[in-house]
Amino acid sequence: MKRDRKIIATLGALCTAGMLLSSTAALADTLSDALISAYQTSPTLKINQAALRSADEAVVQAGASRRPQLTASGTAAISDGTNSVRDFTDTFRAQLDASLLLYDGGQSEAAVQAARANVAASRASLVSVEQSVLLNAITAYVDVRRDSRFVSLADNNVRVIMQQVAAARDRFEVGEVTRTDVSQADARLASARSNLAANRGSFERTQQTYLVAVGKPPVNLAPPPALPKLPATLAQAQAIAAKEHPSIRSAQLTVQAAELDVVRARAAKKPNVSLGANVTYGVNTQVFGNDQVTGSVSLSGSMPLVDGGTNDSLIRQAFSVLDRRKAELQDAARIVTQNTASSWTNLEVARASIRSSRLQIRAARVAFDGIQEEAKLGARTTLDVLDAEQEVLNAESGLASAMRDEYVAAYTLVASMGLLTPQYLKLGIEAYDPNVYYQSVNGEPISREGTALNRISDRWNN
Repeated sequence: MKRDRKIIATLGALCTAGMLLSSTAALADTLSDALISAYQTSPTLKINQAALRSADEAVVQAGASRRPQLTASGTAAISDGTNSVRDFTDTFRAQLDASLLLYDGGQSEAAVQAARANVAASRASLVSVEQSVLLNAITAYVDVRRDSRFVSLADNNVRVIMQQVAAARDRFEVGEVTRTDVSQADARLASARSNLAANRGSFERTQQTYLVAVGKPPVNLAPPPALPKLPATLAQAQAIAAKEHPSIRSAQLTVQAAELDVVRARAAKKPNVSLGANVTYGVNTQVFGNDQVTGSVSLSGSMPLVDGGTNDSLIRQAFSVLDRRKAELQDAARIVTQNTASSWTNLEVARASIRSSRLQIRAARVAFDGIQEEAKLGARTTLDVLDAEQEVLNAESGLASAMRDEYVAAYTLVASMGLLTPQYLKLGIEAYDPNVYYQSVNGEPISREGTALNRISDRWNN
């Protein structure tokens, strides 16, 4: 009976353990979960999405001058005569004015096109921000796993050294080692405990960084998936980056906007022609039947002759901005090229470190086992054993760090090529669509405005 009870208790414990493992696995967060949470909850993304919607409004404002303008006004007045008989007069007047710009030298058209170019540039900048948010989430994810591994290794190191301390004290009792050996073991144990506390502190800080990057605390993070497929050579990666990176596209589009601003500044010196219409209704209460309705249509034009140098200054200023935008484009291209090369180098270094760390771990474990056996025979000191254990710890920590570095470097390379997007990562979520708001405020169908903005972007991609 007792045996049966033990068997039943053991089975119950195994079932309980299985249920706990299953529930833990169900609660585990994957890298995709973290990236989805980061994308959907990031305040940084929300800030830049709002900035993009603000840029959309600039297109509406730029095009407003080309649309009909209608203004209504009215007055009501009471006047009193100065003779002995009080004589009040009521006057009412209502007026409706309409105007339509016919020609302005191309100012309004250039303004609209410049605003559209700025919208396209802002969209590219938003992609850069999305990449940064996703890369931060990936980095935080693997940092948590790395630091968790560090804590595990440090904790195991404390347990191993505690065994070494106990063994040293036993051997001291029988006279095999001296008090110095015991003291060395005690000192190494104190150092190991200090290292464990430091790693736990780093792990807590990394979890807070993860919370900021992802929007929720880490829960039993699952191993990340395999690395993405990468170009075979650095030259291929840099070629992709030059074509796809959103910061380069954004800089190209700001150059186009600056060119259009030059056109607009020059057009300010050309004549303006507008069509006007007016309807006025007036009533004077002193005169019966004096209601009057008048209307007029006019064509007016103007052209600046002398403006004190304002327009010439605006033209020079626009050219200066254009020069700046062109320099910023060159700078963006150089930075992207440099970042791609740095990411490529970091990836190669991390992979070499992984290979070396694995060899180091195997050799350090063989050495530790041998030294431990030799110490039992008196051929090695306690300090030799502790040093060998430290070598194993350092090698395993180095491997965990190198594996983290490889993962971050790989995705940093993807980001440097401009490909780190929800679509590339196949997150299976609906990404932010900038067309929705743009079309709602501009009142234009998808095909029409999509074509307009695509023409702007495609100019730089061909």
